[in-house]
Amino acid sequence: MILKHINDIASVCAGHGIETAVISPGSRSAPLTLAFNEHPSIDVKVIGDERSAAFIALGIAQQQKKPVVLICTSGSAVLNYAPAIAEAYYQEIPLIVISADRPPEWINQYDGQTIQQSDVLGKHVKTSFSFPVDANHPDAFWHANRITNEAIITSTSFPLGPVHINVPLREPFYPSENERIEFSETRIIKNAATESFVPSSLIIELEDEWNQHTNKAIVIGQSDYDKAQLVAIQAFAKRTNTVVINDIIGNHSIEGATQHQDAFLQSKAQLALANLSPDLLITLGKSLISKNLKTFIRQNPPKKHWHIRESDRINDTFQHLTRCISVNPKSFFENFNPSASDQGFRKNWTDIDHKAKQTITDFLSECPFGEFKAISECMKALPQNSQLHLANSMSVRYANLLGLKSHIEVFSNRGTSGIDGSNGTAVGSALAQDKLVTLITGDMAFFYDRNAFWHNHDLSKLRIIVLNNHGGGIFRMIKGPEEQADYEKLFETEQPLTAENTADDHNFEYHACSDLTELTTALDNFYELSNQPKLIEVFSDSKQNTEIFNNFKGEFES
Repeated sequence: MILKHINDIASVCAGHGIETAVISPGSRSAPLTLAFNEHPSIDVKVIGDERSAAFIALGIAQQQKKPVVLICTSGSAVLNYAPAIAEAYYQEIPLIVISADRPPEWINQYDGQTIQQSDVLGKHVKTSFSFPVDANHPDAFWHANRITNEAIITSTSFPLGPVHINVPLREPFYPSENERIEFSETRIIKNAATESFVPSSLIIELEDEWNQHTNKAIVIGQSDYDKAQLVAIQAFAKRTNTVVINDIIGNHSIEGATQHQDAFLQSKAQLALANLSPDLLITLGKSLISKNLKTFIRQNPPKKHWHIRESDRINDTFQHLTRCISVNPKSFFENFNPSASDQGFRKNWTDIDHKAKQTITDFLSECPFGEFKAISECMKALPQNSQLHLANSMSVRYANLLGLKSHIEVFSNRGTSGIDGSNGTAVGSALAQDKLVTLITGDMAFFYDRNAFWHNHDLSKLRIIVLNNHGGGIFRMIKGPEEQADYEKLFETEQPLTAENTADDHNFEYHACSDLTELTTALDNFYELSNQPKLIEVFSDSKQNTEIFNNFKGEFES
């Protein structure tokens, strides 16, 4: 068995600088897994559950800023990748999905592990490729090599994202006793990226629009931490007196930026805050957590809205987009030098943000112990230069209300905003870099993704805080679900589990807390270096959490 075209996939990936492959065991995929495992430049991580494997790969790619290869066997295995692939598509994270398949003549013939795998991931990959089933002819080998190069170039071109290569394989899958896997010199097709810049003619147009408006604001959606970009935005905002509004997942801790917009823009207060509406809105990044901010701007629309990103996609979050400026935001803010605006509009935002911060501090000092106070204490304890991962539902919402000190990178699966995969993404981050990683998650998200810990890789840098209210407590806080007669049966998903057994199964140091004293004690040595991961489980009552949260919103609704 000599499958030179399969070995060449690993060589091409290594030639493009790919460092990691995440593999789930299988027989049909053996030629692929053996090739990647033997390649000296690629680190192979084995994860048994494909759904968790895909989220772990997403977390690794998120940190490495380069594609990670995912390899699975034929049949339903590739379908388990779908949630993470959709998340990667909307977060614009590069993944190279390689699925082994049966030869095409066996599809729909009632043969084992045979499904229709070509294009199975649909529109949530940038593109799909089908490998030649036999590559003995030189043209077929050339075709296979071209496909691998094209897949990687596509994945790493703006906007970045996942791609799928489906590889049909005939038996035999395994090398004979004396056969060695060898990697010959291969062709690497490079894609030369060009430097983006804002043409002088466009600068003149933008300056003209800028001067026509008084109230200007920059809104930063989900973004990677980028110090040079942060410095450029901060300098621009300072010299032009522009308001900067930053979601916690924006990762731009700019001096003077608004962080508590989700608190003071409560729906009942928005009418009285119309003076905060920008005439000219500049956005960058991807999704926003704050529904209140999105509603406020949609109902108080800007006259002009510019969106800045290196992409040709139209992202019209606020429904009033007027310009897509396809350029690196750092380059834009360094080269766009319009006249300064009056300081009054920025002062309006700064004053209300400071007032909101004080209101939050006062409320937390007086309110009973529950999820809100617990997450506040946990965020205050985060070590500098660490990473924070936030699961969906209430964890990310609480954190966005509170805001965060600088020098902490924040991640959350806000591409699709599902609860699945929060554990896996945090695990991938912990495996890919040297900083401590803290995941704050709810019980439903935590238990849903327990297989993210089901492997033999070192998780000593991982810290997890589980907010356990024994059900989907967020649905008590949303208008609609709680008003239904079968609310607890259909929405809250009451469950009796604790994380202690999971912690024991996977060698986590475990602490249970039910009040502030216990939580403070557990946090005392939580971030000390250890040979094992650590987990704090915070127990609270769902109904009381809802009451606390409603009282909190009431502080801003009058």
